[in-house]
Amino acid sequence: MLVSVGGGLDSAAIVLPEVTDSTMEEIQGVIPPLSGLVFELFSRGANVGSSTVAPLSKAGSAQRDCYAWPAARIESPRTSWRVGLVRGNATAIALDSIGSLSSADSATLAASLAQSAAMLPHSADPVFVRLPFRVRSAYTFRLDSTEVVIADVVRSLNEEANPRIEDLFLIGERPIGATGKYTVGYFNRIAGAEETIPATEVLTALEIGPSRRPAAIVNVESEDGSQLGFIERVGAGQWRYTWKSAYTDC
Repeated sequence: MLVSVGGGLDSAAIVLPEVTDSTMEEIQGVIPPLSGLVFELFSRGANVGSSTVAPLSKAGSAQRDCYAWPAARIESPRTSWRVGLVRGNATAIALDSIGSLSSADSATLAASLAQSAAMLPHSADPVFVRLPFRVRSAYTFRLDSTEVVIADVVRSLNEEANPRIEDLFLIGERPIGATGKYTVGYFNRIAGAEETIPATEVLTALEIGPSRRPAAIVNVESEDGSQLGFIERVGAGQWRYTWKSAYTDC
């Protein structure tokens, strides 16, 4: 898998799915064999073209006390992209961002997410229980007769000396045309000091493999580094992590 890095169109990291945290050191300086492979490039919700890839000479350096994926250059980038997979393995799922909705529809979606979040098991930290939720990001898409939402909602405790935050990343479903809360099929809740909470970014959503199983590809940034992951739909209303990468910390 390729991941766009550095904000440029032609810079990529080559993610090797079989590498673990314990073997990450072994691939530093390794040039993966990508000759003849063509990668399809995906933005957040669209296929934006395909390209061959030229690996660069080095990955991260253990001498610098950090580890990174091997680096590569995209040969013919056409537009901004986030993730690349070997051609023929995935199709894009069109995502609608809460930021692209009308103010009325955006408010309705935010209210539905607040209802959905409120129905989940309570936080272990009671100080957050009565605080309002704020939507940090949300994307919706359709699967046949089902509407799916992928969202990051937070509650903040703005104490001057110790600002704290509760972050709730969730995936929910409801029938198309329904209103109100979603049935949550996956969620992860974490609370703590604002600067220490990992941030989960949705890179894209794809239908993967012959079964066309829907999956959200995410990147989780924390103090310790970053980790990529696939959260796949394993059944109606059910989502779970099916793969997590090794950590990188450069």
